Amino acid sequence: MTTERNFNTISPSARVLLLMKALTDIPFARETASLILDPEAFDRLLQQQHSITFLMRVVHFENRYKTIDQMLDILLPHNILELSSGFSCRGLAMAQHQPVIYLDTDLPESAGNKKTLITDLIRIHHVHRRGKLYVQPLNAMDEHQFENALQFFPPGPITIVNEGLLVYLNDEEKRELCRTIHAILKRRGGHWITGDIYLKNPDHEPGNSKVTADDNRWKEFLTEHNVNDNKFGSYEEAETFFNSCKFRVAHKAPTLYKTISALRYFSEPVTTEMIDRWLQFRQTWVLEAE
Repeated sequence: MTTERNFNTISPSARVLLLMKALTDIPFARETASLILDPEAFDRLLQQQHSITFLMRVVHFENRYKTIDQMLDILLPHNILELSSGFSCRGLAMAQHQPVIYLDTDLPESAGNKKTLITDLIRIHHVHRRGKLYVQPLNAMDEHQFENALQFFPPGPITIVNEGLLVYLNDEEKRELCRTIHAILKRRGGHWITGDIYLKNPDHEPGNSKVTADDNRWKEFLTEHNVNDNKFGSYEEAETFFNSCKFRVAHKAPTLYKTISALRYFSEPVTTEMIDRWLQFRQTWVLEAE
């Protein structure tokens, strides 16, 4: 890595994201949240009246998660490496139903907590697995750690997955990560599925609902980490960026309107046009090394 940076300050966002996902039908999200929160706080989360702004974020993150799953369903990979997974249990859900080899990774402290959570989920919910799931520490910006992680997989193509990572990286760091991933995919074959194709747009959340303290804390976090500055100016700019890093865009995932379970929390009907407006600033792409 060309410049040392402490990425551990990003990890608290994983907890906030889990609380949002706990309001959806994403596999193991609610079960994981119930292990992290005390019972009273968990009950409050499920029963309280959430702001429109908060619920829009829930829809956003549910769609991000599920469009990645959609691309995995199309590609049907055997070897999967997920970067910066946070409290997401996609690996456990996939290993439960498919004969995959899934390496779930995050920064050391987060990975340690995640390993304990996965063990508890398997024990409490009697999760039987068809595939293999490993949880290991990995700083995605460390090329040597990245290469060492490949020892968990047999020879053959590998699919690299990330939900939210690029928005925390500046241009130089993005290019460094791209070089590492490109070298691996060029050598082994496979794909990179990223739900992290975000466009700059600081004012896309509605201003006609009450803003809560949680809303403000979330915005402060995004500002602290320069998230909007790290986004792309347009989808054309994003594609040009990846082309310059020797990737081509193989697929762009469509919005999965019928699978968004969080819509049940809205007091008024939500149309597909409204969802399109809320979600227009992010896409999930499948990239291939050229």
